[in-house]
Amino acid sequence: MSMSKIFHPIIQMCAMYSTPVQIVSVEPSPKVFCEMTDMLTAHLTKEDKQHMNSIRLNVALSSQTGHLVFRDPGNEGGQLLGNNFSDLSMMTTEEYAQYSECKYPGGEFRNMTLDRERQTSVPTYTLDLLVASLENLGKIRQYQEIFVVKIDTEGKNQPYNHYSFSMSCSNLLMYLATGHDYNTLLGAKELLKNKRITFIVFEVWSNIIVKSISQHMAQFEYQCFLLTKYALVPVHETDWWYPHLTNFTTQYWGNGLCAVKDSKDLAMLWRMYHSDDLKLLNSYELL
Repeated sequence: MSMSKIFHPIIQMCAMYSTPVQIVSVEPSPKVFCEMTDMLTAHLTKEDKQHMNSIRLNVALSSQTGHLVFRDPGNEGGQLLGNNFSDLSMMTTEEYAQYSECKYPGGEFRNMTLDRERQTSVPTYTLDLLVASLENLGKIRQYQEIFVVKIDTEGKNQPYNHYSFSMSCSNLLMYLATGHDYNTLLGAKELLKNKRITFIVFEVWSNIIVKSISQHMAQFEYQCFLLTKYALVPVHETDWWYPHLTNFTTQYWGNGLCAVKDSKDLAMLWRMYHSDDLKLLNSYELL
């Protein structure tokens, strides 16, 4: 819903050139998936629906394929319990249809109470395999540029949140619904190697997450930042590291961003983000 509002002006611009916005939402919890589907159906305007090709999948994402088992109370407060990793093939047409449907027909999910003992096992894909599957099924274009991936995933003993991703104009915007962010990126090696993802936004809850993700992304020539209200703070294991980040015991909540290093898109984002600070605005070359 937020993205439909933010990109509403862009939808109009794209519609002129017959390039509709595409939203793909990936949510592992069946009940939350049904709630999301119900909300989008009820609240998207007629104009939104006309210009958006909405895809929703009740699956999970990780560094390996198979099935994730998690405690699924029916809200965003689940916990990853275990896994049954095995090789999954490309998603078939039948599987796509199955994963696209609410598993609680007739709206019965609305009457479900929270059950903290409920466990759910869901098909689990890597980001590489999921994108390849959607391309193979003709749901997204081959070699589609992915403009931004937003990750907010939950790991073991952490609340299990949602995944989603979407496409705007000629670019694919991906939103993956904090502990499993790193694992999700491990499953995107081909996409990163081929620079198909321009921006990645992830949740930060400890300095070890910052270090792990920035190390991983650096090998694919991505520059990472901490997102603050007034500035993008660069982080890199050797080039941009700060003494307090070596303390791996403190937990906090925030967001980070990674972008293709030396890209025109990153230069533009830097200047847009710091447009009200002349000193920072003209310091991009320091990166």
